Parts: sequence; C-alpha cells; structure tokens
Amino acid sequence: MELIDRYLQSVKSALPKRQQEDVVRELTDEVLSRVEEREDALGRPLTEDEQVTLLKQLGHPWLLASRYRKQRYLIDPSIFAVYWIVLRLILVVVFFAMALGAVAQAATGQGFGAALKILFEYPMAALKVFAWVTLVFVILDIVQAKLNFFDKWNPRSLPKLTKTHKCASTRDSIAGMVAASVFGVWWLVALKHQFWLFGPAVNLIQLGPIFQSVYPLYVVMVIVDVLRHAVALVRPGWDRGRFAFRIFYRLMTLMILFFLVNPHDLLVPGKAADANLHSALGGINRGIHLGLAITALIVAMQIAWDLYTTLFRDAGSQQIASL
Repeated sequence: MELIDRYLQSVKSALPKRQQEDVVRELTDEVLSRVEEREDALGRPLTEDEQVTLLKQLGHPWLLASRYRKQRYLIDPSIFAVYWIVLRLILVVVFFAMALGAVAQAATGQGFGAALKILFEYPMAALKVFAWVTLVFVILDIVQAKLNFFDKWNPRSLPKLTKTHKCASTRDSIAGMVAASVFGVWWLVALKHQFWLFGPAVNLIQLGPIFQSVYPLYVVMVIVDVLRHAVALVRPGWDRGRFAFRIFYRLMTLMILFFLVNPHDLLVPGKAADANLHSALGGINRGIHLGLAITALIVAMQIAWDLYTTLFRDAGSQQIASL
C-alpha cells in the first residue's frame, strides 16, 4: 500500500540512522497488523480514506518518530525531531551565506586572509543560531499542546516514495562543504594573487591570461560546489537534485576545459625568467594541453553515461518493473 509505505518512509527520515531499520521494522509489523485486522472485519481491502483514518490514529510521522528518541530535558521529544531539522537547515543556510560572502571577497581581489576570516566567524554565528532556535522551540514546546500543531496533518501530503540509494553521511557532507568553501576561496584568490599558487617562484612562472578570461566560470563553479554539498546535507535523499548538480558541475568543467585546451599559453614566464625557461615552458604547455584534452574527453564521457543511466536505463527498468 503506497500511502502506508510513504508514511513509514517519512517516519524513517526523522529517526537517527542507528534506529531507523529496527524502528521501521517494528512499525511495519504494527501497521500491517492493524490493516489486516481492519480488512478482516470489513471483508475487503481498505480504501484510501480508511488508510488515512488509520494513519491519523498513529499520528504525524515526526511526532511518532520523536517517541523513539532518547529523552530530552530542554525540549520535549514530541517536537525534538522538528527542532533538529529546523536547526540543521538554518545552520547550513547560514554557512552557505557566509561562504558566498567569502567567495565575493575573493572574487573582488581581496586577500586570502580577508576572505577566510568570514568563514572563521561561522562558529560564533552558529552559536547564535543555536541559541535563538533553541529559545524559539523552548517557547514552542510550552504552547504547542494548546495550538495542536500536529492535529491537522493529512497523510495525502506525505512525500512520494523515493528509491533508497546510499547517501553520504552527515559528517562527510559537512567536511565536503567546508573543504569546498576553503579550497574554492583559496583558488579564486590564487588566480588573482598568484603568490598563493607558486610562492616565491611567481617571479619565474605565472598563469596565462586565459585564466582571467574564464575567471567568472570558476566563481560559478565554486558557488555550485558549495551549494551541492549544502543540499546533500539538508536533503540527502534528493536524487534528482544530486543528478542536476552533478551534470551542471561537469558541464561547467567541460566549458572551462574547452577554453583552456585552445592554443593558449597556460603558463607564461615571469619577470625574472631566463631564455632557457622560455623554451621549456613551450614543451610544458604542450603537455598540459594534451592532459586537458584527455580530461575533457573523460568528462564528456561521464556526462553521457550519467544521462544514459538516469534518463534511459533507469526509465526502462521502471517500465519493465511496472509490467
């Protein structure tokens, strides 16, 4: 029964990962037992309206999931699942906003320290967010029994069933978002201030002008990379979103590679370079161009494979399964 499966899926998404399988297995047995008893009494399968009535008796999925969590003292378990979802969402949004600020600082030619300083202010901002959200939910906990927030929910509003794919852990998503922000800011600063890339050798070798021409594309890529990690943290099971971000990111990579593969000097001599370095850079540039061309081919093949597996092969599998 799809409606019941959607209900169990929503309960599972609000549970800690260590409890999900055991709790959902227990709930499945309980719900199916109730359905079987009701169908035996009626002598027929339950209609959708009767399933809605049965599920409303169990309560809102978040409310039911909160009963399986360990006891909390500051915020009642009845709304703790909602509190945790809202807190995590706001923390991710705040970090993304600060990462955008750091990217803007880097893109306007500010130093690496000035851009990184914005990210270093996140712990204090996160502490303020935690304090305010906690305060709001403490107050909400006091009045929620009178307002009956969860009494008007409709099982028909439950999200559609989604395929269960292995998702990155919360720790991996956080690490990816932080790493993407720091590395992205460093790269944008390094393109403007090449000392961060070459160090003291910047007087001997520098990046060619083509890198400044594609600079706006790098800014977009950094923002998209941080955003896709943020979305993975907030909505780990959103397969379509992950697919869209992956395709867009690879298309941007392919576009940048297209500009770089064209006959440009990717590395140019610095002010202190001698004649021997001038001739050596010609061979180095040819080697880099060959490597970039191979990389572009690999990225194009990855895009084609992603489109085939997602739009054609999976669609064909679903049609066969429905027969």
